[in-house]
Amino acid sequence: MATPAKAPAPDVDGYRHGRVPRPVREQQLLDVAEEQFAEHGYTGASIEEIARLAGVTRPIVYDHFGDKEGVYLACLRRARSELEDMILAATSKARSPLEMMQFGTDAYFEFVERRGRRWSVLFSGAELAGAAAEEVANLRFATVARIRDLITTIAAPGTDEATIEAFAHAISGSSEQVAKWWRANPRFTRKQVVGLQVSFAWAGLRQLLPEQA
Repeated sequence: MATPAKAPAPDVDGYRHGRVPRPVREQQLLDVAEEQFAEHGYTGASIEEIARLAGVTRPIVYDHFGDKEGVYLACLRRARSELEDMILAATSKARSPLEMMQFGTDAYFEFVERRGRRWSVLFSGAELAGAAAEEVANLRFATVARIRDLITTIAAPGTDEATIEAFAHAISGSSEQVAKWWRANPRFTRKQVVGLQVSFAWAGLRQLLPEQA
């Protein structure tokens, strides 16, 4: 069986091959890896193919990320950071608890809409073990913690911390499931999907608000 021809070395952000700054190369490799993980899953993706498509050798990929787990975790870190930044930026503009829910939910589904491949990798559920599996869990719980902190800012004084934590997990989990449903039913607009998720989550969240809210 013939070995696939090596892809031609592309220019990267205007830099010629061999002159690409390390941070720029890193983002290029993550873009290529993200596509491979989204299309083939963690098991089906390979360092060899990531290197070939990026126009580099395997040692360059190893030098940046260590191994396939390292590449995958770097993809997750980047995706989580972007998702959380979008949610926090959106909710910072809210003038009421309901707007916080609406704006944050819209930001989440904007990420799903604009970054579908990235979202797919983020929630692919790859089977990892050891320290890698622990980091995946920590990244997921860090996002839940952001939601928990947002709820804390609007919850009635004295609201039980465990209750807030549980609601944060419920909002995070239900958003993920609705996103999966939406990707399987793309005929619905983002506005429609956001409306469905907000109507569901707000019915629960409003129980934690001060009476006058």
